[in-house]
Amino acid sequence: MIREVLDFFGIFGSVFNATWFVILPVAFYIVFKSLWGRHVFIQWITSQDDILLEIIPPREVERSPQTMEQFFNLLAGTDKGPNVVQKEVEGYVNPVFSLEIVGIEGSVHFFVRCNRKFRELVESGLYAQYPGVEIIDAEDYTWKVPRIVPNKEWTNWSADYKLEKHDAYPIRTYKDFEEDVTGKMIDPLHELLEAMSACGPGQQMWIQFIINAETPKWVNTDGMAQIDKFVGREKPPESGFARAWKDLTDVIGGVVTGWNTPPEFEPFGKESKDEQPLEFRLTPGEKGTLTALENNLSKAFFNVKMRMMVIGKKEGFTKANVSAVNGGIMKPFNDNFHNSILIFGDSKTDAEYLFKSKIVSRKSRIQLERFRDRDTSGVIFHLSTEELATLFHLPDMSVTAPGINFAGSRRGGAPANLPFT
Repeated sequence: MIREVLDFFGIFGSVFNATWFVILPVAFYIVFKSLWGRHVFIQWITSQDDILLEIIPPREVERSPQTMEQFFNLLAGTDKGPNVVQKEVEGYVNPVFSLEIVGIEGSVHFFVRCNRKFRELVESGLYAQYPGVEIIDAEDYTWKVPRIVPNKEWTNWSADYKLEKHDAYPIRTYKDFEEDVTGKMIDPLHELLEAMSACGPGQQMWIQFIINAETPKWVNTDGMAQIDKFVGREKPPESGFARAWKDLTDVIGGVVTGWNTPPEFEPFGKESKDEQPLEFRLTPGEKGTLTALENNLSKAFFNVKMRMMVIGKKEGFTKANVSAVNGGIMKPFNDNFHNSILIFGDSKTDAEYLFKSKIVSRKSRIQLERFRDRDTSGVIFHLSTEELATLFHLPDMSVTAPGINFAGSRRGGAPANLPFT
C-alpha cells in the first residue's frame, strides 16, 4: 500500500517536473487576476462620492409599478459599455445605485444611494414619473445603530438572496397581481410594508437592492441561450476553446455515466427529427414559460445584489419579524413555473454544531459592514426593469400601512418668529 502511494507521488512529481513551465504561469495568472480585480474594484468604488436620498412618496399614487419601470429604463442608460482595459486595469464598473426599503420602529422609508453626479438624473426621473414626490438628503440610518452588532443589548439576523433558476426566467411581476373581477392591481409590496409598519420600539428591518446596468451583450448571449435550450435548438460553442472544452466534458460525462448505464449506439449521420411544429410539442404551461422568457428578455437588465437584515434591541427582538420580511419579499413573487427568490443558505447568520455563537457573531458583524458599505460581495444575479419595478416602487393608494411617511404629511416645529400674546 505504501509503495503504491509512493509510486503515485513519484509519477505526479515527474509530470509536474515536465510541465511546471505551463502549470505555474497559468496558476499565478489566475491568482493575480483575482487579487488585482478585487483591488482595483475597491479602489474604484471607494473613490466615488456617494449620497443618500430619501424618497417620500405622494399620498395619492394611482399608477402601477410600470411607472417605476420607466425610471429604471432611465438608469439603464448609464451603461457605458466599458472595454477590457477599463474593466481589468482601471476597475471600472457601471454606476452603482442602492435601492433601499427600511422600517424603523414602525416608520417606513424609501432610499436611493448614488454617486453625487447622478443626483439630478435620479431626481428628474422620479419627479417625471411621480408628481408630488419629495426627495431630500438623508443621514445614513445604518450608522444609527451601534457600530458592532451583536452586543450585550443589540442583535440581528441577515441573509442574501438568489434566484432558483437561470436569471433569464422571470419572477412574478406587477402584471400578475391584477384582480380577475375588478381588474385592479394589488400592490405587490403590500405585505412587506405592513410587516415593516408593525416593527415595535427598538426594532428595524432593512432591505437593499444594489444595482448597476448590465450590457446588452448578456441578453444576446446568456439570456437568448436559455430560449434556445428551452426549445431544443442549443447552438454549438463558437470559439475553438469552447468547443474543445465541451467535447472534453462530454467525454468525461460519458465515462462517468457509462458505469451505471449501458452505452447507446446510433448510426453515424442519423438525425432524430420531430415532425410536429414547436407549438404542438409544448404543453400550455411550457408555452406560458416560453412567452414569459421572451417578454423578460425584451427588457433592459441590471446586475443585482439583494440582501435583508432584521436588527434591534434584544428586548423585543423576535424571529417572527424575520419570517414576516421573508414572506413579504419572497413569497408573493415566487412562481414555480418561472422563477423564485430564495435565501442563499451560506449567507445566513446561522451556524450549526461547533463554535455556534462565535460563528454567528462573526457573520452578523460582516453582514452589517456590508450593509453600511453597500458591498456587492457574494451572490449577484440579473433582474429586468420590470422585475425591479415590482420589487422596488412607491406604494399606491391601496396600501394602507400606517408607517409610510407620505409627502406633505410630516409635521415640523412651530416657526420661531410667531408672536406670543
